[in-house]
Amino acid sequence: MKNMPRLLLATLVASTLALSGCAFQLPTAQGTQSAQKTQSAQGKQQSSAAPTPTQSSEPSAGPSSTDGLYGAFGSMNEACVSVSATWLSISLLPLASLAGGNPDDVKKAQDELAKMQGKVPDELKPHFAKLKAFIDSAGSDYSKYGTGEFEALSKPIEDWVNKNCK
Repeated sequence: MKNMPRLLLATLVASTLALSGCAFQLPTAQGTQSAQKTQSAQGKQQSSAAPTPTQSSEPSAGPSSTDGLYGAFGSMNEACVSVSATWLSISLLPLASLAGGNPDDVKKAQDELAKMQGKVPDELKPHFAKLKAFIDSAGSDYSKYGTGEFEALSKPIEDWVNKNCK
């Protein structure tokens, strides 16, 4: 009986992940043919050279030509996957109290929001900033995550995912 909340949480997380995985479309080619040829030529040049320590597989948080519609991501699919994963992990905070309310869960949520804050599309940046400020102030007081304020702050992110990631 003591493990019942953990079992419930694990079942909920597993079903949410399984169901959300079915909602994403397969990636499609982005850009024009000339852009694809340029990317292909660059890919061939880079594949022959060893990666340097300054190269990164993660999108940079700084400004780029893709800031705006996709944020710092190369496509809407990448933005959808990253924003959805972050939103899912944040939306589980109210349920974390059922599993004992581990402060590490809050720390992980804070780190994830900080990492994503500069990468998300422009229309989400203020919502991520407000949600991060709320989580920073609430800390490990799990009673605050079950409030309407938390739901109201995370709702625009959920709406964006529902609108753009079908």
